[in-house]
Amino acid sequence: MGEIKITLETLYDILRNEKKRDDLQELEASFFMDVATYLREKKGLLDLKTESESIFAASEKEKVEYELKSIKRILKEIYEKREKKIIDIALNKSRTGSDIIDTSYMLAEEKEFYNQILSRLDEQRTGVLLTLLKGDLPNVQEKKAVPKVVKEEPKEEGLTKIRFLHATPSFVWKDLKNYGPFEEDEETEIFPEVAELLIRKGRAEKA
Repeated sequence: MGEIKITLETLYDILRNEKKRDDLQELEASFFMDVATYLREKKGLLDLKTESESIFAASEKEKVEYELKSIKRILKEIYEKREKKIIDIALNKSRTGSDIIDTSYMLAEEKEFYNQILSRLDEQRTGVLLTLLKGDLPNVQEKKAVPKVVKEEPKEEGLTKIRFLHATPSFVWKDLKNYGPFEEDEETEIFPEVAELLIRKGRAEKA
């Protein structure tokens, strides 16, 4: 998918596409990171207008406040539209066991959400419905949280060292790990694919 700069208009387009189509629509892998950056920029602009005492700034402040409200409303609608679609996909997968369920358009956070829902649906279906069909009482046991043992992983080979040109909020990549947040001029080593995306978007450069 081509690069999309986040604006109020592009968010409207994304919402419109999610509304008029039943299937999940493709988004940039960096969508959440782009939106978080866009919101931070708008909030920073609002702070500047709030500090100014000019009549022009007051008018601009009202405009930015309206835009922020619109952005948040649209984001909520986008999230809830996609949330419902993901739940429906998980429900369909659990009921049919189909191997042709398409999850390729899910963002990393959405894929994790989908896997959690699917796991719970499968447990419930096996423990209740399939057990009842055998003439037995439902048997769904509550899972106890098992503390994770954090192992020190060997340093990844082939990482790319970059320097951030702008402050960048934390984000989750395809490996479902959190990265960041990063401050301006901060240097780090990161997967080449992530580095290429950040450099292409003008947020970082090779160090």
